[in-house]
Amino acid sequence: MKKIFLTLIAVLAISIYSANAQAVWGARVGFSMPTVSESLSGPGMDKFTDKVKGQFGLELGPVLYYSLKGNFYLNPSLMFSIKTFDYGVESLKMYYADIPLYAGYNIPAGKVSFYAQAGPFVGFKLGESKETSLKSLNAGIGAIFGVSIKKFKIELGYQQGLMNVAKLDDEDKDKGYTYKAKLSSIFIGINYVF
Repeated sequence: MKKIFLTLIAVLAISIYSANAQAVWGARVGFSMPTVSESLSGPGMDKFTDKVKGQFGLELGPVLYYSLKGNFYLNPSLMFSIKTFDYGVESLKMYYADIPLYAGYNIPAGKVSFYAQAGPFVGFKLGESKETSLKSLNAGIGAIFGVSIKKFKIELGYQQGLMNVAKLDDEDKDKGYTYKAKLSSIFIGINYVF
């Protein structure tokens, strides 16, 4: 929890300085596809692993670009996303708010520029279409690669959850079972910088 609060404080501190000419606001919209990597093991069974791929879902939110020395910058944002998984005839929708805090480097190339950025993120599950055994908190690392054309940025990104987001009930724990799940996603989108 301490790391989560430190991340939020860092995002807030950067936002306070947004009136400075070194900071500009933008809006990001695009589509992301989630994946859950899971494993289950226990006494008397072979370890079971699986990757469940989801569907493309909408992702959007405000972004801030804060210039540092040279071509370096910070890019905190608040992204709202819908993560959808199909289980047979049933569909599961989860609503998340992710707060990434990325450090980036911009490479000018004539009328366009290319950039790469990476850093930690923390995610909060805001709701779900039906109850799941996934925790409400997720955190990990991510990276984005993109190209800037005037006020637009075209991006491709990836986030890898590093936390175990699976919950196992006490009865299964007492039996010696272990269940782990990690949430990841790819993203493609467009930013508009104001």
